[in-house]
Order: sequence, then structure tokens, then C-alpha cells
Amino acid sequence: MQLPHFPLHTVLFPHLPLPLHIFEERYRVMATDLMADGSPYGGRLVVSMITAGPEVGGDATTQPIGTICEVHTAEQFADGRWMLILVGVARARLGAIDRSGPYAVVEVTEIGEPVGDVSEQLVPRVQAALDAYMATVKRFVARTASVAEHAQERPDVTASLDEVLKPIRLPDDPVAASYAVGGVLQVELTRKQHLLELPDAAARLNAELDLLRRETSLLDIDAMPPIPASDLGYHPN
Repeated sequence: MQLPHFPLHTVLFPHLPLPLHIFEERYRVMATDLMADGSPYGGRLVVSMITAGPEVGGDATTQPIGTICEVHTAEQFADGRWMLILVGVARARLGAIDRSGPYAVVEVTEIGEPVGDVSEQLVPRVQAALDAYMATVKRFVARTASVAEHAQERPDVTASLDEVLKPIRLPDDPVAASYAVGGVLQVELTRKQHLLELPDAAARLNAELDLLRRETSLLDIDAMPPIPASDLGYHPN
């Protein structure tokens, strides 16, 4: 099948949301086509991680595996911009790209979601590692705030962290759990792309278990900071 192609400096996992601010003209046309009655795309597009080239104003080269997304909510502003909330639906392998129209359209083949060899204790072990990771991130940020210029504001920082970094309960489904952890982990995009490409949930959960333990250890000894908030979440395009 063919779907509109949206290159981004991000990795989106199935089941997870992605907000997009659409301001570039070609993507305004794309959004209009996606939301039109009788659209051949059914409100779906494919997102893939940029490997070379710009996110705005040019044609980028991307990873060959990305994520089919569905528009969950859409709002068009008076000046023609759009605000879309996408939700990942499935992984996909990208094929030939057609750039002859106002925006790129790509051939995509959906990738299945095998569970793999998931032991009874794997998800609980990942849950425990995730809990430790989140607690360590919270301590790291609070510790950093305590030595900042406005250290007197630390109680406010701690209260904000308690609100933002709430405990995360993983779903029982190993596939959904593996993608939830992938979305939470603050690691390089290349590592996230590797997680997306792993063949099954078991392989992904085992890789995430190692990453959670590694990141927790590094943060605990101040060996590395978490990825800045500016690199996460909202994507203007």
C-alpha cells in the first residue's frame, strides 16, 4: 500500500502518541488530504527516522523501517497550519518513494508483531528495572536542581517531578509493554531505532532490560545526563 511519508528526527513506536505541528506547505496539503472525506489513506501516514537531510525544507533520507500512524485528533488553524496528534499503529518496511506530488508517498509493507520466547518473569523484571530507572531519573534531576542558581526552588522542582514522573505500570501484553518501555527510555535515537527493528517482543524486552539497568547505573553516578527535554516529544514541521 502507499501512504504519505513523514521523515522526522524521532522514532515512534506502535501504540504511542506523537504530536505534530504542521506548518510547511507540502505537509499542510498532506494533512488536508489525510482528513478529507473519502481519503485513500484513511487518515494514515508513515513516520521514519531521518538519517541524512533536513526535517524542514528539503528531502531527507530515512531508515527503511518506520511506523504507520493514524491521526487521532486534528485541528486546523485559521492561517492554514494544523495540529495533529498521531498514534502509532504498526511497524512497516518502506519501499519506493514517489516524490512527484506535493508531498512524498511511499510503498509500505506492514511488519508483524511476534511475541517470541517471553518467560513468565520477563515483564515483571522489566517493570522492576523501569521503576528503578524512573526513581533514579527523578533523583538525578532533583540533585541537579539542588546545585543550580535557584537552589531554593528545589521543593518546587521535586513536586513537579512527582507530578510528571509518575509510576508507569506496564501492560500485561509483552508487545505493548515493549513499546511502552521504548517510549519511556531516554536514549539516543539510534538505540531507539534498533529497538523498533528487533524481531519480536522478547528480544525488545531483553534489550530494554539491559538498557534500563545501564542508564540507571550511569545516572546514579552522574556519568551522563538525561536527554534534554528539547529533544523529546513535540515536533514542529
